[in-house]
Amino acid sequence: MAIQSGTADFYNKTYLRHNHFRYQAWLYAPYISSLIAFCGLKIGDSVLDVGCGQGFFSYLFGKQGMKAHGIDISETGIVTAKNLYERSGISFSVADSQTVTFSEKFDCIFVRSCSLYNTNLFPLQNETTKNLLKHLKRGGTFIFVYNSSLSSKPSPKWRYHSLEDVKQHFSCYPNAQIFFLNRITTFLLRSRSFTRWTTRMNMILSKLSGAGGDLICILR
Repeated sequence: MAIQSGTADFYNKTYLRHNHFRYQAWLYAPYISSLIAFCGLKIGDSVLDVGCGQGFFSYLFGKQGMKAHGIDISETGIVTAKNLYERSGISFSVADSQTVTFSEKFDCIFVRSCSLYNTNLFPLQNETTKNLLKHLKRGGTFIFVYNSSLSSKPSPKWRYHSLEDVKQHFSCYPNAQIFFLNRITTFLLRSRSFTRWTTRMNMILSKLSGAGGDLICILR
């Protein structure tokens, strides 16, 4: 059974280290801009970044002209995010994504590798997704992203979902678009990365090399 390490104390300790996940803007900026272009998001659209951690992806959405708001259960993560990135159009708050309320809904909800999805029950249970969709405007865009290595052995801390897991989780949404991509693909191909061909290619590369990538589901 995968460990769902989603407590505030766990992440408060995790985010004491600067740039804990070692994100590089030069690599991830094309990744986010590609998602924005493919989804048809516009400058000024509001984005809720769920489980934003230290605020890196909220910052990247903000750089593309989005009004990004990041939430996380970790006060340490949010303090870091505010110190690094809070500016006009980008804001952060400490909040539990399962119970938080907002006065307005968002044009886009972005959730990447959230610990609430780190469970063996993920394929069969979609309560977390349903709760998040309550904050989405009618006609808005939900972007689910989950880091996985399709060739990895079972891990005691991280459940490496498969493409079939994601298809099963989102099976009740007939308009779901599902992909498996890595950052290099979006760096090279930009919004043209989101095809069945690139998904197959990245799956083969992942299985042969053990390199990870992101399982992506887009609901519009």
